[in-house]
Amino acid sequence: MSYSTTTLLLVLAYVSFSTSAAAISTATLVETPPINNTLYIISNAERPSLRLPGLTPVGFKRSRNCLPNVLAPLDIGLIVSCPYDARTGLCAETVETIGPTAKKLGVEVNATCVAGQDADDDCLYNLISGFGKKSTKAVLIVWDILDFDGLFESLDIDDSTPEADDSDDDTPHFDLLSKVVQNEVTSVVSQGCAGLDGQAPGSFRRSLRAARGYSKKIQKKERILSRVVGKSGQV
Repeated sequence: MSYSTTTLLLVLAYVSFSTSAAAISTATLVETPPINNTLYIISNAERPSLRLPGLTPVGFKRSRNCLPNVLAPLDIGLIVSCPYDARTGLCAETVETIGPTAKKLGVEVNATCVAGQDADDDCLYNLISGFGKKSTKAVLIVWDILDFDGLFESLDIDDSTPEADDSDDDTPHFDLLSKVVQNEVTSVVSQGCAGLDGQAPGSFRRSLRAARGYSKKIQKKERILSRVVGKSGQV
C-alpha cells in the first residue's frame, strides 16, 4: 500500500470518527420537546389518615358534587391517573376521586403509569405526547398528593416562582387545580368547591409547593403510625 493511499485512509477514518462523535454530541444536547397540550393537575381528594381505604366525607363530596362541574368546561380529552400500589399505598383514591368526572365527560381514565419509586420516568411523557400527536384537547392528571415531586420531575414541569411569606406551611391542600402550559405552571387556583374550599387569595402557589414538600414528612409519619397500629392490632 502506497504512502498516499495510507494517508487517504487515515483521513477518511478521522472524518468518519469526527462525524460520528459530532452526531453523538448533538444527540445528547437535544432536549425532550415540551408537551404542547395544556395540562391540568389535581391530587386525590381528602382521604382518612393511616392510609385507610376510601375517601373522607369531604373527599366524597369533592369527587362527586364538585369536580365534575369544575372540570367539565376545560375541554379535556385525556384523563391520566396512577394505579393503586398495594405495597406503597400510593394512588388508592386517585381513580375514585376522578371517576364521576370521567363518567360525566365520557372519557376513560388511563391508569397505566405507576407512581413512586417503581415509576417509569418516560411513561407519562410518552403517553401524553402520544395523545398530543392526534389531539389538541387538554389533559387532566390526577395524582397521589404524596408523589407530586415524582410527577413534576417525570414531566420536567417548572413551577419556580418567588416563595411566599408563608412558605413554611406544610399543610396539604386537596383543593388545588394547577394549569401547565409548555412545561411551566401558569396558574394555581382553588377548585372553589362550595362548602369545602375557602382558601385566602394569594396563597395558592405556597400551597402547591406545600403539596410537593408535604410528601416526605407525611410518609415518614404514616410509616411510624402504621407500625404502631400493626403492633397493637387495632385499626
